[in-house]
Amino acid sequence: MRRLRDEGGQLTVMIIGFTFVIVLMIVVVTDISKVFLVRRDLDATADGAVLAAANGLAAVYAQPAGGNAVLDPDQARRLTADYLNEVAASNRFDGLNWSADVDGTTVTVRLTSTVELPFHPPGFQQSTDIAAESAAVVPIR
Repeated sequence: MRRLRDEGGQLTVMIIGFTFVIVLMIVVVTDISKVFLVRRDLDATADGAVLAAANGLAAVYAQPAGGNAVLDPDQARRLTADYLNEVAASNRFDGLNWSADVDGTTVTVRLTSTVELPFHPPGFQQSTDIAAESAAVVPIR
């Protein structure tokens, strides 16, 4: 009878390799999940801010029916800032920057933030920047 060769060393290398791949997958999935969840929250905050600005401006402007309001950019920024302060957005997002722009009858709110990643192995980024943008047209009621 032939004796089988000892392959115990190869099995150890395979187990270490598979363990490394599984740990790397966990790190990547965790980091991507964190970015996704923060981005979703940032999108919802941008939507809320633009709706607050649009609704506030619609209540202020009264023009003949059938048209859209000509908006005041300073008032749109003030309403956006009020909303962001009300929901404590600067406490929820790291490095939050925002802008509220008016183009004719459209208010556009853009939010940017930095997300600190839970894991950052050598060669990986420690953080990433995300952005969300939302726009609304202010109709005359």
